[in-house]
Amino acid sequence: MKNLLIPILFLITFFSCEKEISITVPPSAMQYVVEASINSRFPLLNYVFISTTIDYFKPDLSLNGVKNAEVYITPGIIIGLDTFYNLANRIRLYSVDTIAKIIPALDSILGPFSGVYMNPVQLTGNSSTAYKLDISIGNGTTIITAKTFIPKVIPIDSFEYFIEPKNGSDSLGKSFVKFWFYDGPERNNYRLAVNVSPDSILYGWGACKSYRTFDDEVLNNGKIPYTFFRPFNQGDTLNLYLSHIGRKEYLFWQSFGKADNNGGPFATPGTVSSNINGAIGSFTGYAVDYKQIIMK
Repeated sequence: MKNLLIPILFLITFFSCEKEISITVPPSAMQYVVEASINSRFPLLNYVFISTTIDYFKPDLSLNGVKNAEVYITPGIIIGLDTFYNLANRIRLYSVDTIAKIIPALDSILGPFSGVYMNPVQLTGNSSTAYKLDISIGNGTTIITAKTFIPKVIPIDSFEYFIEPKNGSDSLGKSFVKFWFYDGPERNNYRLAVNVSPDSILYGWGACKSYRTFDDEVLNNGKIPYTFFRPFNQGDTLNLYLSHIGRKEYLFWQSFGKADNNGGPFATPGTVSSNINGAIGSFTGYAVDYKQIIMK
């Protein structure tokens, strides 16, 4: 009986001390967020998406995209260690609302999205070229700038896949994929986007199924293998976008991935390495090679 009294007294003490505590969390300050990309292969993937951070306690996604911004991208000329940007060569990007009047298909694809700026007719990226991004919001009250560089394309050399026999109730076998590419002696950084779809046209990098950002710190200067350890399904059409990117852009996407997997809004915050001035986010130049694999 005496032994039973100890845990009972502990429980009584614990619950009698329970107290409701009210914590006031101040609203977070709004910041502009920019995801801008320019690549050497797909004009529809050259775009700038401008949004704002959202107060966790007052989310309003309808106000997230920023409208009526002036957006320009200017190619640069590299001379020695300097890069020069001629304003006469800058290209204006227009909101999808405006472009949809010219390309109706975009309106049905993008739907209610706002804050997306493009110019697929005039804006094409080139390898070994620098680019400057200029954004003006609120009649010039907010100025956002960024710079990036499209390096040389590193092509996918070859690939293979094998299909495991059907197992039990599986209607299709599991398909395991591996590909190779040639990495040079210099420091290289990569972002691999994977999309499982019979449609080879991609409307925004965010439409891809998965991503992997990696560099050549471990394997360098040679024919490098890349193995997918998680299987796909027999019959899938696999679209691979292997992009050679700059170091600053690599660090952004690495930090973004860590912050995204950080455990939610109440976890210890991560630090995202932005290369945008006047906002947070990234302007990324992609030297893209593309391969499609149909796993029959």
